[in-house]
Amino acid sequence: MKKKYCLLFTLLCFSWTVFSQTYLSIRENYQKHFKHSEQEAVYIHLNKTSYLVGEEIWFKGYIFSQRDEKSSQKSTNLYVGLYDANGIQISKKLVHIQNGVAAGNLELDKELSSGRYYIKAATQYMIDTKSKNVFIEEITLYGTKAAAETQKDKTKNYDIQFLPEGGHLVNNIENTIAYKAINQEGKGVFARGTIYDENNQKVTTFESNTYGIGTFQFTPKNNSSYTVDTTFEEEKTTKQTLPNAKNTGINIQVNNMETDSVKVALGTNKETLRAIVSKEYTLLIHKDGKARSMPFSFKDTEEVVLTIARKGLFNGVNTITLFDGKIPVLERLFFNRKTPKNLSVVVKKGDTEKEYSNFSLYLIKRRKGILEANVSISVLPETTEAYNPAHNIYSSFYLKPYVRGEIENPKYYFPNTTKTKRKALDDLLISQGWSAYDWTAIFQEARKNQEIERGITINGTVNFPVKRVKGVFLHDSKKHPARFIPIDKDRKFVIKDLFPQAEEELRFSVVDFNKKFLEPKLYLTYSASAEKDQISENARIDRSFLNKNEIFTLPNGFFPKDAEALDAVLLKGENNKEEENVDPMMVNAKVTKIGVKEYLQYPQVKNIIENSGYDVSDDPFDMQNLRIYTRKRLTLETGDPPGHISPLIFLDEAPLSDFNILRNFSTANVDRVVINKTGQGYGVRGVGGVIKIYTRKTPLTPTAKGRRASYVLYTPPIGFSAAKQYYEPKYRSYTSDTYQKFAAIDWKPNITIPRRGPFNFIVKHKEVKAITMFIEGISKDGSLISEKRIIVLEEDE
Repeated sequence: MKKKYCLLFTLLCFSWTVFSQTYLSIRENYQKHFKHSEQEAVYIHLNKTSYLVGEEIWFKGYIFSQRDEKSSQKSTNLYVGLYDANGIQISKKLVHIQNGVAAGNLELDKELSSGRYYIKAATQYMIDTKSKNVFIEEITLYGTKAAAETQKDKTKNYDIQFLPEGGHLVNNIENTIAYKAINQEGKGVFARGTIYDENNQKVTTFESNTYGIGTFQFTPKNNSSYTVDTTFEEEKTTKQTLPNAKNTGINIQVNNMETDSVKVALGTNKETLRAIVSKEYTLLIHKDGKARSMPFSFKDTEEVVLTIARKGLFNGVNTITLFDGKIPVLERLFFNRKTPKNLSVVVKKGDTEKEYSNFSLYLIKRRKGILEANVSISVLPETTEAYNPAHNIYSSFYLKPYVRGEIENPKYYFPNTTKTKRKALDDLLISQGWSAYDWTAIFQEARKNQEIERGITINGTVNFPVKRVKGVFLHDSKKHPARFIPIDKDRKFVIKDLFPQAEEELRFSVVDFNKKFLEPKLYLTYSASAEKDQISENARIDRSFLNKNEIFTLPNGFFPKDAEALDAVLLKGENNKEEENVDPMMVNAKVTKIGVKEYLQYPQVKNIIENSGYDVSDDPFDMQNLRIYTRKRLTLETGDPPGHISPLIFLDEAPLSDFNILRNFSTANVDRVVINKTGQGYGVRGVGGVIKIYTRKTPLTPTAKGRRASYVLYTPPIGFSAAKQYYEPKYRSYTSDTYQKFAAIDWKPNITIPRRGPFNFIVKHKEVKAITMFIEGISKDGSLISEKRIIVLEEDE
């Protein structure tokens, strides 16, 4: 009879009384490796994953600190690009991350052909450290040009792989074996099979889930061989040999299905036990630089069972690694739901007036300590087939960073709330084999502290003038006030934390010892680059094969000709007209023309608004949500705060759905501000008043004619993409089958749901009876939101 002993641990964070130098060294090396690193995960919420050429790609980026399990406050630079089927970059933008989130858009060239494309996103830190943890999502474009023809082999081919739990298949003890069945496209397929011994006697059977993944238990014998008959999708059967088991070794079996604890069984056979009876191993359970470890030996037993309380483990994917000295022997990943980190929302529909419907969004708080949440919402027709991402925010943060291989439809596993999903996720993690950790790198010298780049850094040298130069003066820009930068004895200087907008010209002067501004000649290098990159052939791309449509081309005229005019709806667009536009409904409004005097009095636009009778709530911890509302109470219930209404605000005639862009908007970039507090002429929407801001075309303080220039202009090779207001594309038909399946209705990238009470918003929709809202987001405490809501707009009579 096989000997075994069981150990019960109520917590894994206690201190074991027996220590060894090796045991301490492994844990310390592991923790040192992560001490100076900031492991971040990126999730990109797209408004769709299938696009009609003529639309734009709208996205919201969420950056997550894996160690803190909250929005990352470190990274500020996010590169988001569009790539073709071969991984070649088509376009790329640099987007400003603030409080762990960033929003933007990518234009789709009307000349693009129908086909498969990719969205890739990475922080500056990921680029600097050559991290493989970038975000890549496959999308589909439908255009008027046909996709390049490729010869497809229509022959169905199947493959199945068998992976022992922990990596070892050992004779004469029970082993758990995971398997994964796929077709020629890499898509998981249903499979069932039978294991036979060399005498053709049936040993066991197995049957997979819909993704072709499953597990079975198996006890191989010495000097025996085994074959597998597998039937794929109920139509094709193959025969193959099962991998040979080893005569000696150690295996692991983890029972992760119990509610409050995890059982870890380490087993060996008699032949191995005689050789390792007094050998000491180290068992390490770890995640993102946090680790629990203990010395371990089999003594005189063939199996050791550890029962570990979940509350002593880490939240998310834990990795168990068994070490022989500093050599990892086996490894097993399992998911531990230590604390519920998911949030739900309620969407309540209010009144509908023509094409506008009012909605209220609430947090469902099932536990204490829930804080406000920042979410993005994609609004599509109820019958949409255009939204099918591989990842949601859960799988991007709690699964993708910890595995090596590709995962089919990873969003299926989260939220991890049912027993079926928990079992499927556990089988998946066994089939993934070893974790993504590089133990060779971990046991080498601890990595140096990697400084995360914030914004763009400019390193410069003053080449002229060379004498009596006190420093460099960087004039005020769209995002920054003016600043003086001292130079060293070699006339070198450094400017950090710059956030210039794309194609923005920066004005530089040098200052002599008489405090006089002079035009310099500078040599500048930039930390950010516009250099094109590509997606490598071996890049990991998780896909969702569900509801994949055939690639088709759009008929000519699907978008009306005047739809191109919508491209001008830029929040930071240029005003190309020489004459000032006068809105007839604003003739009695107060006009503030911005000159040097007004700029000095009101450095930012929000200062002018506040001076005009509005309250401005600019809490830096308010998840980007700048709020502007009437100082006087106008109603009893509506508004935020209740009774106080936000004005309609236009920037160069483009309406703002949120006011975040005005947080640091310098009046040096503004020609005039027009404020009509009555809102007359704008109906119910203008109850809180109307504010129109017009940007200027020339610098506020140009060099006087006839004078010697006192500054020089430089444009960084890449700048931060300016915010742009979402608009619904103009479609020729709002009742066609193509519209109902693939069109976009609305996109709300910056919604902050308060801790108490609702967030109220309006959706403009066309001729649809129901809509679907896809909601993704994160709260201040790190709780995640991933919801789908179908809302009926018009009841059938």
